[in-house]
Amino acid sequence: MSELGTKIPELRAVGGKVFKGETIEGSMPQRRLPIVAGFFLLLITVLGIDHVIRSGYFTIQKVVIDPPLAVIDQGSIERETWRKISGNYLNVDLKTIETALENQPGVYQAVVRRVWPDTLSISAIETQVIAEYRQLDRSEEKVERQFINLPPQNDFSFRPLLRGPERYQAVVVDTFHEIFSLLAIVNLEPQSLSVGHSGQWELELRRSDLKSQNRFRVYLGRDQIVEKIERFVFSFKTVLSHKADLISKVDMRYDNGFAVQWHDDLEDKKFQIASVIKDDN
Repeated sequence: MSELGTKIPELRAVGGKVFKGETIEGSMPQRRLPIVAGFFLLLITVLGIDHVIRSGYFTIQKVVIDPPLAVIDQGSIERETWRKISGNYLNVDLKTIETALENQPGVYQAVVRRVWPDTLSISAIETQVIAEYRQLDRSEEKVERQFINLPPQNDFSFRPLLRGPERYQAVVVDTFHEIFSLLAIVNLEPQSLSVGHSGQWELELRRSDLKSQNRFRVYLGRDQIVEKIERFVFSFKTVLSHKADLISKVDMRYDNGFAVQWHDDLEDKKFQIASVIKDDN
């Protein structure tokens, strides 16, 4: 019996079934083998891709502008593109190049595409509508000049001046876009739009359909800027358009009206005008 007992293998219960002990122990290395092989295959693939990307292969050889530019100097766009290229054909950051090109005066939108095997193709929407943005420091002094490319469908005979602190730049540009179309209804051109560190907005306007170069300022306060412009436009069309040459200042910081100062008001008095109510019916 003892001799027979030595030949009986150890039995173990696994998952409700009885298996020989040596069968379970022998299957574990076989299960690990595919996992280890897969890990080494993935590692070799990653290293191979990294080698290709970091090597001198797939270098960019050409920059093509298609279609050709009508107004902007094509050479300046090509030079700016080459300056912003970092890496090769496979890993070059196209968004960085597009942003850099759209910061160039006259480029409203740029799209950069890869063309196999070594070319970058650039298409750009040109605009001749450019605003100047002057960034103010804490003392309200002009410290930096930038240029903002505005949508080409806007038709300006002038270069608008936008002013404000750095944190207001995007808001000023967006607000300018909104009020421009409103002011065009009554043939008024926004010569400048400003906001100070205190949040006070100010607008300078000129009548575009008159020979006179008279400009006047509109004080807008801190909030509801677009709504105040809408109210001003309707009131201007109704009661002020025939006196545009005489206007010196308009104060829209009233809840239910506005005040006008005329050029011939030597005593610097303001004439209060009740706001005209617009009937939408």
